[in-house]
Order: sequence, then C-alpha cells, then structure tokens
Amino acid sequence: MTESKRAAIFTLGCRLNQADSAIMAAGLERQGFVLVPWGEPCDLAVINSCTVTAAAARKTRQTARALRRAQPAAFLVLAGCDANVDGDSWLKDGTVDLVVPNPAKTRLAEHLPEQLVPGTPRRVEAGPSEEHFHEAGTGTFAERTRANLKIQEGCEFFCSYCIVPYARGPARSRDWDDWRREAVELIARGHREIVLTGVNIATYRDRDRDLADLLEALLALPGEFRIRLGSTEPGPILDRVVGVMAANPRVCRFLHLPLQYGEDTILRAMNRRYTVAEYAAFARRAAAAIPGLCLGTDIIVGFPGETEASFATCCETIRALPVNHLHVFTYSPRRGTPAATYPDQVPGDLAQRRAEILTAIGQEKAEAFARSQLGTVAEIVTEERNPAGNWEGWSDHYLRVELLGSDPGENALLPVRLTEFVAGRQVRAAKEER
Repeated sequence: MTESKRAAIFTLGCRLNQADSAIMAAGLERQGFVLVPWGEPCDLAVINSCTVTAAAARKTRQTARALRRAQPAAFLVLAGCDANVDGDSWLKDGTVDLVVPNPAKTRLAEHLPEQLVPGTPRRVEAGPSEEHFHEAGTGTFAERTRANLKIQEGCEFFCSYCIVPYARGPARSRDWDDWRREAVELIARGHREIVLTGVNIATYRDRDRDLADLLEALLALPGEFRIRLGSTEPGPILDRVVGVMAANPRVCRFLHLPLQYGEDTILRAMNRRYTVAEYAAFARRAAAAIPGLCLGTDIIVGFPGETEASFATCCETIRALPVNHLHVFTYSPRRGTPAATYPDQVPGDLAQRRAEILTAIGQEKAEAFARSQLGTVAEIVTEERNPAGNWEGWSDHYLRVELLGSDPGENALLPVRLTEFVAGRQVRAAKEER
C-alpha cells in the first residue's frame, strides 16, 4: 500500500466498537493509509457496524448505501456485528465489497486485497475465537483525553432478547500481558482516562486473575491517568471491584450496571440471572461504600408480556434504587432470539409512551444527583472550550462540568469544587487546589 491511500472509518454502537475501530485504524496506518474523517473522499471506507437493535441494523444499511452513492469508486468494507448476524444478506445485496465479521475485523489490514477496486463482494472467515486473545498494535484515538482499552469480548449469558452472543461469540478475555502492553502505550501517549471496555468486563479472567486484579495492576502503572469502567453485568466479582474502587480515587466513581427491568416476572422472561432484590442489595452496598458514586443502568420497556402492573412496579423500582444515570430502550424484536417469538408483544406506541415516562424519571434522578454533589470536590479531564471560552470536561462521577476562573488547557486532570447547577447532568465548578 502507498501513503496516498486514504481510509475512513465510521463506527456505530458501543464503546467496544470504538475500541475495535481504534485497533483497525492503527493497523491501516501501519499499512501506509492516511486516515481521514468520514465523508471525505477516500479509497477505503470501513463501516464498523452495530446490530444490537433493529434501528442500529437499519442505520448500518443506510450508512453503507449513502457512502456507495456518494463515493462509488471507494472500496467499501462492512465490519463487525452485522457482518456476523446478517453476512449472507450483505453479500447478496452487493452494496459492500468486503464483509469482515468479528473477531477478524481488528486485523482488517491483513484481509484487504492488493488493489482496492470495487467488484464482486466476498467475505472473510471469522476464524477461531481465542480463549485469551491478543490485539495487534495500539489503538489510534483522535481525541487525546480518553482511550478505550479492550479487555474482554463475547458473552454466553443468552438473554432472551439479545443478539450479542451471536454477533460477538463466546466470552473470552484478553491476554494479561497484551492488555498491559497497550495500556502502557496509551498512557505514554498522554491519554488521561483509560476506559475498560468489553461486552461484560466483569467476566474478565486470565488464569486466576479477575477484573479486580486487573484494576490493581493497571493502577500500579506509572503515569498521571484515571480509570473508568465500562459495562459490568451483576455478578459475584463486583463486590471486590467496588472494594478496589473505594480504596483508589483514581478509579472513577461511575458504575454502569444494567438492570434491564425492574420487576421479576419480566426479568425471568428476559433470562436475566438475578432478582430485583439481589440487584438492589448490591446497588445499595456500592453506593454506601463509595460516596458520590454515580450508578448507571439500562432499562428495556415494551418487552413481550409487559403489563400495566409490571411497568408500574418497574417505575417504582427505579425511583427507589440509588440509580443516577438511566438509559431507556424500547424493545425491538431481533430475528434469531427467543423473545422475537414470544406471545403478547407490546404495541409500539404503548412501548414508546412507557419509555417517555421512564426517561422522565431518569432525568429527575440525574438532576437530583447533580444537585446533591454541589459543594463537593470531583475530578475532571478538560476536553474542549465552550462558546463562553471556558473549559469543559466529564467528572469522575459522570457530570458535565464547566470550569470557571481557570485556564488549565486541554487534557488537564485536576480537582474541582462543584459550585452551581446548570441543567440535567451539567454543573459549574472552580479549580480546587490539591
């Protein structure tokens, strides 16, 4: 490949996809490609797809067709989850030139033809899934502040609504020495926040070492940085993880713990592995152990069999839990999952109304959390100036903070005292001397 080749990557979906795209970008750069923003003229266009919902799958299709219309001469690659779930359809469709499923996509550069000429679509075989996998190189991230470090892949829980086990394969963990190598390099590049990513990082295990051990090893690395946890499913390891968080302020006071529904009948139908009471007990233990903890969760409304009574119970559960950050999703059937065949599917307009109710509850709780933190000290990483000329960044407990009366520059990691509520999860602050 020559340096004149231009490549663009469009990433849909989760932080794990962002981490995968960063690894792909690094591989393409090693092959001599110049990365350009999506939409600019390019020789190679890569869509790192999402298929977790029907809407995400539609957006993947729309993005591919729009690129093909705008740049018919570009070599178009469909990578990732939709390639695993619907690869045959993509080959028949003819919109893309190469279909690259997980986990082969992070070695995309190795699978490209010598000449990037659009033609007959073909598919790369996924290959075997390594129990302790390695990634090639170190991810390339456009922003200096934050880097996603992939430590885990896949899932074997098979929740009845979820396509992820089919798209990502079985649960597996990154080789201990390999994640550490990339972490060292990311910190050396100046990233102030390392975000641990995976389908469910709580299942990380390399020999006898788990997520709590990984956190302690990462904390022992030299450098000025903090750590943020990605999504963690409820499970026995989390009490140890909370213990590490409570003892180490460099681990952000944010825990994303998907509940998915606040009533046990629906949880059982979803094939979740806990009850509301078990989830609530852990959430309260975590909140008590870590003052100022922001607990985030996901809720799916409109799941088959949801009634007015179960929805009312779900709302009461959310109000009672120490949850401060709520993602609300409207259930959409995914072909190939058990729930898609369940009776008592909820009409879309009813599900949407219920989603709006829960979203409003989530907004109330987010605002209450932000107000409760006024007068306390938090830590931010400065990311960008706002129109008023003040630096903004995310706090360790996931509030958007505007810094007043100080000009630390970009990518500064510093303590601030929260002084004023703005709206939602937005607050203002003043620099706090260490």
